[in-house]
Amino acid sequence: MILHLTLDIIIGGAILGAVYSLVAVGLNLQYGVTRILNVAHGDFLMIGAYLTYFCFTLFGLNPYASIIVIGPLMFLIGFVVYTTLLRGMVKSSKSGEELEFRSLLLCFGLSFVIQNLAVVLWTANYRGYEVPSLGILDIFGVNFEMNRIIIALISICINIFLYLFLRFTKIGVAMRATVDQPVGSQLVGINIFNICALSFSLGILLAAWAGTLLSILSSTINPFMGAPYTLIALVMVILAGIGSFKGNIVGGFVFGYLTYTTMRVIHPALTLVVVYAVLILILLIKPKGLFSR
Repeated sequence: MILHLTLDIIIGGAILGAVYSLVAVGLNLQYGVTRILNVAHGDFLMIGAYLTYFCFTLFGLNPYASIIVIGPLMFLIGFVVYTTLLRGMVKSSKSGEELEFRSLLLCFGLSFVIQNLAVVLWTANYRGYEVPSLGILDIFGVNFEMNRIIIALISICINIFLYLFLRFTKIGVAMRATVDQPVGSQLVGINIFNICALSFSLGILLAAWAGTLLSILSSTINPFMGAPYTLIALVMVILAGIGSFKGNIVGGFVFGYLTYTTMRVIHPALTLVVVYAVLILILLIKPKGLFSR
């Protein structure tokens, strides 16, 4: 019995941690590069979940394949949101602190707009779909759905691809330069406003992909599902350290194990309590995050 519970926590926590790292990486990228505090992050995740649901129910598109369609569409939506609502704010803000405060207020209002539009368009009823089962993996008598394992692997692959993109491409170097030396980046010819637009749009794309994968795991798609994931992403950003990719991965697994252990050993209703407790502890002990420089 103890062996089964231990294996369940080890593998289940790893699966949840991989998904959490994908949930948070988009917000970490946005905040790290642009200093935009996008508290509507979870609402874009919710849109990604709804789009996956409609792709599956209306067009019969496999949820995993819908990533190819939803990614570019959400990138375009993110670019429109940034261009129409945030570009002027980024240019007119005199400091990062001012931009954080102003973007917090704007994105807070944007979150309410998105949620209420979703209620009008799709009602507040819970939706879900049944993904064709890919079988069960038996590990020493403990069963794990292959869909969950594949989702974790996809999350890890996306994170690895993003790391390689930021580390070895010219655009990725420009993003990192914008984070470290925004003034110096402009002096060497980098258009930091275009980099900010790209980073914000890419963060929306990553949030939507997280919504796609979460919709496969859960049949509770609704207009208000994004709020808990916004909180989780914010805690993850604080835990990892702003703009820290390595911290985001490690923090995701730490957070995944904490929440999964709480669900399996204590009580599922206490999961958000653990989230808040972790947030408070980080702010008290290491407010700049585990991997801050």
